[in-house]
Amino acid sequence: MKIRTKLILSMSILILFILLFLLAVTHIQFYISRDLAYLEDKAPFESLKQEFEQFYSSHGDSWEHVGSARFEASGSFAEILLSAEGKTLYQQGSLSKEELLEDGYMLALHAGDRKIGRLYVMNDRQFKTYEFKTMWYGMLPNIGIASLLFTLIAAMLTIFFLSWRLTIPIRRIIKGIEAIRKGDAAAVFPEQKKDEFGAISRALREMNDSLAEAERTRKQLMSDVAHELKTPLMIIQGELELAHETGSPLTAEKQASILDEVLRLSRLVHEVLDLSRLEAGMTELHPRTENLVALLGDLTAKTQFLVEDKQIHLSMHAKEEVISVSVEKARILQALYNLLTNAVYYTKPGGQIRLLAETTHLPDQQQPYAQIRIEDSGAGISEEDLPYIFDRFYRADHSRARPSGGTGLGLAIARQTILAHGGRIEVQSMVGKGSVFTVYLPLSARTPNMV
Repeated sequence: MKIRTKLILSMSILILFILLFLLAVTHIQFYISRDLAYLEDKAPFESLKQEFEQFYSSHGDSWEHVGSARFEASGSFAEILLSAEGKTLYQQGSLSKEELLEDGYMLALHAGDRKIGRLYVMNDRQFKTYEFKTMWYGMLPNIGIASLLFTLIAAMLTIFFLSWRLTIPIRRIIKGIEAIRKGDAAAVFPEQKKDEFGAISRALREMNDSLAEAERTRKQLMSDVAHELKTPLMIIQGELELAHETGSPLTAEKQASILDEVLRLSRLVHEVLDLSRLEAGMTELHPRTENLVALLGDLTAKTQFLVEDKQIHLSMHAKEEVISVSVEKARILQALYNLLTNAVYYTKPGGQIRLLAETTHLPDQQQPYAQIRIEDSGAGISEEDLPYIFDRFYRADHSRARPSGGTGLGLAIARQTILAHGGRIEVQSMVGKGSVFTVYLPLSARTPNMV
């Protein structure tokens, strides 16, 4: 059902409800006025009641000849009706029996404890109220029809105008959604409105921007992966084509070169898949309580040959012997290894790298965290590059070549691994001074067993 139809139906129901409400108010008002007339002037009512009860008693507990009797108090009433045993025994006035029985004020007549009949009466005030009610009821159908027609015409004009105004942003939103469906990244929505339509438009625009960004990321990923695969594939292809054309067997050196490129391809594919699973939240972790100090000791031992080759001084400092964290050991070691090897690469021979571990409290968190700082005296990262260093395939050193460099995924994988463990990572750097990568991991509730 269209909005316009719903508005017309709603307005019609509202008009009908108003008319019924007026009818009910008029009906209730009549009975209130009738009863107030009695309460404000009870004496005539009580006098008339007593006269009828005396007549009954004086005639041997009988209503015989009551129809021809005269009552002094009857002059104060426009309408009187006596009903006993289901029969009308006395009536004064112009109204019918049915009208009086429905709208007259009822007085119960008694002889001792015995009920002997009922009087239905109207004094002048009550009768005028009754006449007004009757006149109103008579006019109400015509007034209702005229009001209904006039209101319907005015309502329909108003509704058509309002529905036209209301459906303009809806039509624009539908047009924008259709543009999104067709892949138009520049879909336009009526965001200038400050009502619900504006909120919907802003939400749709943000969704469209997110979809466009996701599509750009997907295309960029495909381009980056293709670029990364191209170099080793070209090397392998060139070596094999040369061997095929010359008919000479591959030397041990050529075989080792091809194997290196195959391993590079394999590592790249595995790292892309690993990063994709981490970003999609599809990697299932199996954390255990580990001693972070011992993990950092393993890390320094694992990278010792790298720092020795470049004559870099690597040191580790921990303020506590045991810092308990709940992590999957292999994955967190790989993340920290990526950060440390990155520091080794950008630190010149003779430089230094420091690993520091301690517990700390973050301002926006209640639970304590383990803090790991990796400080190097390397080349540093420029302010322009700093926001992007955790992006996949991004290199702050744009001259870093494929044969000597990594896949460009190490920092991205490290960041996603740390986030998956409920931690966070920050970086500070100054060109020519070095960089500081700070990792925060939630502390475990219990201490690991030390051997």
